[in-house]
This record gives sequence, structure tokens and C-alpha cells, in this order.
Amino acid sequence: MMIARDPSEPDWASVQLPDAWPDRLRLYQWWKLVRHALGRRREVEIPAGLPLADRLPAYMLQEFHNLPNGNFSKRFAKGYITGFDVSMLGEMHKARTQIATYLEHCVSVLDVGTAGGRTAATIKRHGVPDVWAIDPSPYLLQQAALRHPDVHFVQATAERTPFAAARFDGIAVCFVFHEVAPDQVPQCLAELRRICKPGGLLVMCEPSPQQLDLGWRKLLRVAGWRGPYFKLLAELVHEPFVRAWHRTNVKQLLDDAGFELRSDEDHFPMRFIYARARA
Repeated sequence: MMIARDPSEPDWASVQLPDAWPDRLRLYQWWKLVRHALGRRREVEIPAGLPLADRLPAYMLQEFHNLPNGNFSKRFAKGYITGFDVSMLGEMHKARTQIATYLEHCVSVLDVGTAGGRTAATIKRHGVPDVWAIDPSPYLLQQAALRHPDVHFVQATAERTPFAAARFDGIAVCFVFHEVAPDQVPQCLAELRRICKPGGLLVMCEPSPQQLDLGWRKLLRVAGWRGPYFKLLAELVHEPFVRAWHRTNVKQLLDDAGFELRSDEDHFPMRFIYARARA
């Protein structure tokens, strides 16, 4: 019987990625970035020759988080990785630790939508020997690989991964599904179920719906000054599918994909969803 092999991992340190339009701007042209940020958002321009360009779903070609050209540029990849954690006021460290605690008894784990690789690295530090991570942006993956050389980083989308069936006994998805077009979520979950072993774990962390559902005063009472802060953050950043995600029947979606929901807990500003793959 032929054994399926894992995908080859690029030598990210030597990968030469093409410049996106923000990378081609000179210092004296930064006013163009300011004008762009204050103006109407436009579709992400994928540079010629970018790996996986022909497989990127249309919804990914948006300027998420108000970043010029989204996650597809050298200039903003490094800054986004650092800036995101700063904007979350330390909450991401706590969330990643919680995710890793759920998965620390697994042997092989995939981190989906890894961005800067910090969730994958936290899982690795919690004793999981075999950790892989995927993201559609090679610009983010290159930064992640330079920071976390003990994790395997491969470019891929959640809808179509390069792994064999039942490859992992744990899957982490942190701050991803609220950025996926609603009609693509079932396909993503079906693919994750395909590569997850029967009985394997799926751990998801997403923004708390309270950020948008509760009023300013109520959030101030619930979470102090951080309540209005995270509400303002949720209102200002460009995340076109977040409200649709909050309306989603997650239990039904998981059930349809072959997962059994074990817990769904809202710990403002995070929501943790824990499920197990059915046999």
C-alpha cells in the first residue's frame, strides 16, 4: 500500500517573493498609502508569479484589517504580525495558551490560518512533537518561518490543504472563520474533517459576538474600559463577514461536517469552540 507523503516545505529563508504594489513605493511616496487607507478599499492585487495565486478564493482578495493590499505584501507582513498582538492588549497570548492546552496531548497538530505562526509555536511549546501550519499568504509564512524554525509552514487554504486523509489528531483554527465568506465555511470544515483522524480534536477561537451585539454601556459594565475598546476595534477594522459568522449555527455546521460539538464558550473578548471528529 502506498503511504501518502507530507507536502514539501519550502526553504522560506531563501524564497524570493515578488514585490506587491506597496513594496514598490519609495519613502517619499508614503502619502499614497495614507491616501489609499483613507479612500475606498479596492481588491487586492496579486503580484505576477505569486505561488498559489490561481487557487485563492475571491473573498480573500479583500483588504482585511484596513491593510493596503491585505496580507499580500512584504512591507506590511512583519508589521501586521506585531501590530495585531499589540492591538489585542495581550488577549492573544491567553487565547493561544488556551488552544494549546486543549491540544497538548496530541501527537500531530495543524494550525490553520497561522499568520505569524505564534499559535503553532505555542502548541509546539506545549509538547506536541509534530506541528504544521498553513496560510494563504507566503509573505506571512516567510515571517513565521524565520521566527519559529521548529514548525513546518506550508502555503495553503483551509478549503484545499495538501495533506493526506486522517493526517492530524488535532487542528487549531484561531481568528479565521469570521474572515471566511459564509458560503465557503462548510467546504473548509469538510476539508478539516477529511484530514482529521476519527476522534481527533478541532479547537476554534473567534472574536466574541458581544463585541458587536452589546451596547457601549453594557460592555463597560461587563468588561470595564476594555469592553468599549474591543467594540470600537471590531467596528473600525474591515472584516466583511464577521456579522454573518456571529449569526451562524456553529453546532449545525460542525455536525454537517462530521464533528461533534463539545463546548462553545464566550469569554469576552474571545469565543472558544471545542469539537471532536466523529468516527
